[in-house]
Amino acid sequence: MNFKIGDKVSFLNEKGNGTVSKIINKTTVGITIEDGFEIPYAVSELVLIYNGAKPELHLENTVHTIVSSEIKSNQHQSHQEMSLKGIKKTEQEKISVAFSPEKINDITNSDINVWLINNTAYQLLFTYSLFQNGNFKTLETGTAKPYESLLIETVDRKELSDFSTFKIEALFFDVKEHEHQPPISEMVKLKPIKLYKENAFTENSFIPEKALIIDVYRMNDYFEETNFQTKLDLSKILFQKQSQSASPKRSKQHAINNPAYEMEINLHIEELLDNYKGMSNAEIILVQLKHFQTALDTSINEHYRKLIIIHGVGNGRLKQEVRTILSSYQNLQFHDASYSKYGFGATEILIS
Repeated sequence: MNFKIGDKVSFLNEKGNGTVSKIINKTTVGITIEDGFEIPYAVSELVLIYNGAKPELHLENTVHTIVSSEIKSNQHQSHQEMSLKGIKKTEQEKISVAFSPEKINDITNSDINVWLINNTAYQLLFTYSLFQNGNFKTLETGTAKPYESLLIETVDRKELSDFSTFKIEALFFDVKEHEHQPPISEMVKLKPIKLYKENAFTENSFIPEKALIIDVYRMNDYFEETNFQTKLDLSKILFQKQSQSASPKRSKQHAINNPAYEMEINLHIEELLDNYKGMSNAEIILVQLKHFQTALDTSINEHYRKLIIIHGVGNGRLKQEVRTILSSYQNLQFHDASYSKYGFGATEILIS
């Protein structure tokens, strides 16, 4: 028998019952028992009590009604209805969060609408939480239909300074037969200053307003680590080719030995990207190396005397890649940066 998430089952060889909460493979499923623990069971050891499709459908309608009743503004409801028309199913299936100003012509004084975009064929049970005072505070829960944009909150402009880290948790489900999708719990960091810039909001195919859109989760966006390793190796070669020539050019001497001619760049991925969940280690390193190369080129072209690269300790891979690139330059000296200031996590580059 093919069980689905939400099916109520009893055990063939022991007392008790539970609910199917995970499809592990064709012969094994995860059963959540009354105590809340999830235990793997062979399908052959389970007996179906009732199919979970109808209760899920009922849950969807019930929660959707609750969420809708809590949206007090008629304007917000009209936005929600209009947004359903805009999603393009041809785009990559993903879950995103969008931020749109209520007054596009007066952004600095406008409150901000927050949207959950479900650009997948699945229905979602979701929670939306904000990080405050060291803990997450759940602000909204509900359901999102397939290919639906849902207005979930309007943030007062005066409160934007506290709106920097939020979390989206979601369960994928469908009343019809469907492939299992693992639940997600993604934390996203947003720099509130972006919500003060008019050019941060762009036309999109999800909601009828200009918006800043951050992808939270992308389905089927998995790549073999070996493929990214190949890209990483090619990228290293490219970096080295850019920095070398038949007769390497040397940067001009600094007119003055001014401490202002120094640059510091932090390569920790959370400093470079708002959302990096779902990225492989190799993909993250590619992003970090790109930022490093840009900073290095700028330092050389602008005749800086010193460049500090904060790469962290970790497993040492990023540091190794950075120093491999530096070794291809003939006019640079580099060594560990000040231990008292950076520990073992930075490299100091002297540009002659």
